[in-house]
Amino acid sequence: MTIVRPVPWARSLGDLAFRPRSWADRIIRIAAPGGIALLLRRHGGPETPVWIPDRLQPTAGRPFGIYLHPDRSFADRTRAAASFRRVIGKAATPSDAPHTHAHRLATMLCVHDMRASGASLRDIAGELLDPMPEDWRMSSERSDLRRLAEAAEDMVAGGYRRLLGSHPGP
Repeated sequence: MTIVRPVPWARSLGDLAFRPRSWADRIIRIAAPGGIALLLRRHGGPETPVWIPDRLQPTAGRPFGIYLHPDRSFADRTRAAASFRRVIGKAATPSDAPHTHAHRLATMLCVHDMRASGASLRDIAGELLDPMPEDWRMSSERSDLRRLAEAAEDMVAGGYRRLLGSHPGP
């Protein structure tokens, strides 16, 4: 399911605006506690569910965003967002192609933010790993998470500049 939210600071990217009537041949609106579910149906295509939380419905014709929560279902959410873009006729162009390590970079930022808010590596693993390794202290996941946290610290400290190309760093 794709969750859409209004994004007041967003600028229009081409024609990416909240126009559900133009996205499908048939739209079914289902009122539910906490929001509205839209089922988008196109001839010959799969049905696409979209969740719009209460008090966050984007204004018709205005830019909107798709929120992807960085948790253990992030990869599924990313695929759902890409599918949604295809359904509404806004498939990624070659210039919009994701960075080859985008998932790792997003996870690094999530780990960094959790560490900055005081979470231990074990707490972070509890949020991101499913299931948690039985022997946490000796697990390869612990080592991987430690390396990820160190790489995140490096990125935040200026290593992100390497992503911008071959520009010399300070």
